[in-house]
Amino acid sequence: MKRALSLFFRVFFCLVASLMAVQSMAASKAKPKAAAVDRAHPVLQQASELAQDGQYDSSNPPARLRVLVALGPSTYFIKYGKPHGLEYAFLQGFEAELNRRRAKNRPPIRFQYIPIDAGELIPALREGRGDIAAGMIPYSEGLKSLIAVTEPYAKDEWCLVSHTSNPITFENISQKPLSLGSGSLGRRLLATEGKTDLVIEEPATGFNAEMVLREIDSTPAMQTLASKHIFKLWSPNYANLKQAECLSTNVSWVWGVRKENHALAEDLNAYINSKNSVTIEKAIEQTRRFLIAGGKVESTDKISSMDKLAIFAPIFQTAAAANNVDWLLLAAIGQKESKLSAVIRKKGPTGVMQINPSTARAMGVSDPHGNEGNISAAAIYLGYLRKMFSKQGVTEENQLYFMIAAYNAGEGRLQQLRNQTQKKGLDPNVWVGNVEQMALHSVSKGMVDYVSTVNRLYLAYQAAEKVTGKQKKATDN
Repeated sequence: MKRALSLFFRVFFCLVASLMAVQSMAASKAKPKAAAVDRAHPVLQQASELAQDGQYDSSNPPARLRVLVALGPSTYFIKYGKPHGLEYAFLQGFEAELNRRRAKNRPPIRFQYIPIDAGELIPALREGRGDIAAGMIPYSEGLKSLIAVTEPYAKDEWCLVSHTSNPITFENISQKPLSLGSGSLGRRLLATEGKTDLVIEEPATGFNAEMVLREIDSTPAMQTLASKHIFKLWSPNYANLKQAECLSTNVSWVWGVRKENHALAEDLNAYINSKNSVTIEKAIEQTRRFLIAGGKVESTDKISSMDKLAIFAPIFQTAAAANNVDWLLLAAIGQKESKLSAVIRKKGPTGVMQINPSTARAMGVSDPHGNEGNISAAAIYLGYLRKMFSKQGVTEENQLYFMIAAYNAGEGRLQQLRNQTQKKGLDPNVWVGNVEQMALHSVSKGMVDYVSTVNRLYLAYQAAEKVTGKQKKATDN
């Protein structure tokens, strides 16, 4: 209890400090303006590259493709600071397939995953906020009037699920309420098959299908109708679950793209039908070992017994607020550098952020080995880099890429790459396809991968924060 109260007050005072820092920075009129604390990731503020360009060229896909993915305990979630989920497993295979076709001398294609509410997938796709919509989307003829869809990448059934002590069938369940959310596909499938005489019970506020499975495992009187694949994914965690009779209607999962991007749909179809495609069985196998206990996706700063991010969140928040950087960017770099482990070295990179002691001293931090000093030094350095790139007229999106690249290789090395980029007739103020291209040839693929990995983690962290914040407000109301 004391530990919980201590953590609560630490987080509370960190949030107060963050708000004070933001208010102070808002009063500044320095130009050009650097990205403010907790400002949305640049990717979240503009349409995707493909949406802006219009047509997808199969022979030359964009360097960045955005995946709008439904945030959920089965589809896409963050665990141990990294993304996982069925949709992530499926589409990692497609990303690899595109890169197999790409010329070796070009930077790899990277998918940017943007987790959002499942109900926002189609509107967000049509608005150009992403290029592929993924979230166990069931195929329907009506869907084709809104977007272009792929061939099915998985077939599913919906089946009765109950406690092992409570065997059920559609014949004997008429007086036993089925726990199904108002937006559940199961309700529509029951109506389609004319099973309208069943008693439907709304789960508790905030409960998803996975949490209902958890409750049934400990509540013999409960039952539901669930996806066969979701049951297969979660049932090893719950010994008391029993799958029973299934509906006759099969459900096809599809991905969506904008109507003008038929070539992208064709590429996805080619992947689905290729020997390199990830099967539903493989996706379940890859996802199962990372499932979140209880089926509840938490905000990235929530405590989990297995998530180190929560331990460092208060320090990240305090250091970030004082230096005009987003704490989730610090967390993403820490995850990449050390998996959020305080690896102490007397010489060379040290601590959670693996910062060089000489860099820390240059930032005014005398002890770079303790967690607070280590993270503070990293935040000060990132703030310094952001101001420097902002004064050079670099856009916010490229400020972010350059900050990450300089953190990895040093600002001097990055400046050399930018100078070389300019000599080649490319834009030294743009990372993707310009300085990135020079880094690939002059340094190594490692630097390019570092920037991509940190950026993808940061984007996923921030987008997930936004969704869970909305979900919490809806639950509170």
